[in-house]
Amino acid sequence: MRFLAGGSCRDAIAEVRAAALDRLARCYGEALRRLWWARRGRRCVASAMILESAGRTGMLLYSPVSARGVEADALASLAERIAQEALRGGLCLVQALLLPDAAEDVAMLQSAGFGQLAELIYMRLDLTEALAAGDDPQLTWRHYQQFDPAELAEAITATYEGSLDCPALCGVRRASEAIAGHKATGIFRPQTWWIVAMDGSPAGCVLLNDSKTDDVCELVYLGVARSFRGRGLGRAMVRRAASEARARGRTAMTLAVDSQNVYARRLYEAEGFRVTDRRLAYAMLDRSERSERASEGLK
Repeated sequence: MRFLAGGSCRDAIAEVRAAALDRLARCYGEALRRLWWARRGRRCVASAMILESAGRTGMLLYSPVSARGVEADALASLAERIAQEALRGGLCLVQALLLPDAAEDVAMLQSAGFGQLAELIYMRLDLTEALAAGDDPQLTWRHYQQFDPAELAEAITATYEGSLDCPALCGVRRASEAIAGHKATGIFRPQTWWIVAMDGSPAGCVLLNDSKTDDVCELVYLGVARSFRGRGLGRAMVRRAASEARARGRTAMTLAVDSQNVYARRLYEAEGFRVTDRRLAYAMLDRSERSERASEGLK
């Protein structure tokens, strides 16, 4: 775990980071983590760990590429092997999140067989500045306890058509797997997961969870079915979610959006969201069942 945190460096920062990683790994439990390392002779030269989450996804953590004692070629080989083993073990994707200027990390992951999924833009809305939700008679709102889970899967699947949000994931996960992943993000609250109908027809969905650590909430998913786009539904869903969160004492709302999804970015900026961070998402995908899932129109 120390080598995962900082290579062979043993300064105070590396020790603190190692302790944090150890606590994180223990939260996942032995069945949900893989920790591997590579040695050259008796000397450790690379370490990597995958933490498994709901929805058959895994997050790859690894020794800093430029840390003392770390060999980049060994680290790439290790990252490739641990990711492939995780995919054979049932995961559908393994991902890593990088800083935008992490050129050494990009080179290592590409050498390991990972490809870029997206540049993710993280945004935050101060709910004291959120615009008020209107009362549109065309819209009907039902929360999670008012519809069958299969309806949500169908609604989400409809929003994936022509989506600019991580399109490389199309066909990788079933809708039920995506929903499980969304539920595991923060604190799932059934009353803040809505399917929205326009003029009686399902048109979109918005899923809002609370943070586990503070009074912030996260917009974990918002999507509009293709035939209903450009009619203000996205704006209505953002404002509904913001109004509900503010009424419950939440102070801010966060989200992540693909930088290529220009329409969503414009919507969020117009609603008062501001950029707080950026990350490059790299992933290795399970393509063995991809064609079957793609034929189902799922993501």
